[in-house]
Amino acid sequence: MYQTSGERSAEIPRLHLGPDSLLWRWAGDSRIAFLGGTIGLLQLMHPSIGAGVLEHSDFFGDPYGRVFRSLPRILGVVYDGPEAALTGKEIRDFHRSIKGSDRHGNRYHALDPETFWWAHATFQYMVEQVADRFDRHQLSKCARERLYCEGVEWYRRYGVSDRAVPVDRSAFQEKWDYYCAEVLEMNAAVEWVLETLRRPQLSAEPLLPPTLGFLRVLARMEPIRRSVFSIVRLSALGGLPPIVRERFEVPWSWADGAALNGFEAAVRRAWPLVPGSIRWQPRALAGWQREQRAKVA
Repeated sequence: MYQTSGERSAEIPRLHLGPDSLLWRWAGDSRIAFLGGTIGLLQLMHPSIGAGVLEHSDFFGDPYGRVFRSLPRILGVVYDGPEAALTGKEIRDFHRSIKGSDRHGNRYHALDPETFWWAHATFQYMVEQVADRFDRHQLSKCARERLYCEGVEWYRRYGVSDRAVPVDRSAFQEKWDYYCAEVLEMNAAVEWVLETLRRPQLSAEPLLPPTLGFLRVLARMEPIRRSVFSIVRLSALGGLPPIVRERFEVPWSWADGAALNGFEAAVRRAWPLVPGSIRWQPRALAGWQREQRAKVA
């Protein structure tokens, strides 16, 4: 098992998470939707998280439900202002009863620091990926370190032990690589998701916000549904670290890579033209609007 450095995240200075932070800039950006499949797979591949999802949710009957219930609150831990810490504690307490034994017979608990850290680490990865792949802005080494430190502040708001949290961005990368190479594993939920991505069976309609009613109608049409899931497949599998694709023999071709690069470039070019009301997830938009009102007042 990977051993985290003896240094603790307490060594990382406390940072204010607000409109001037890098985390606010990207965590609630609607382009995180392009990373949803990737993050879902990486979480499900963790032995404890995968076991918890299979044992404590109706994953196969309601595969979107976990995302729709969890994501707004998780973003609230960043964007809820004075209430953000309370939102974090609510998420923590929701996980108190999620425990059991995984398929190897090992006991698990959702609030085990290593398990909870991995779930959070995937969101840290998500934020960086939005900046690196879908945004025109390029993170400098200094900015990447600051974004990591802000992510640690995000984690602190859950009130879970920090003993599993790497002390800096370099240590995070080392631990991330170890988990991808040694800890993650295949299970029934991951196999189901990969098969679904190979043969699109689900409607993309639930992935679209209610405000885009016309797109929700289009998403029910077979040609549109298949086209949307072609993008979903590229985004989900292309976002996986290469070592993960290699370990689990996830099909990925040169053509797939070229198509994904083209899609990312198109998003980067088009995004400045997207209306602000759509560019942000609802919880993030509410945070930005609250801060704007406070400035005016």
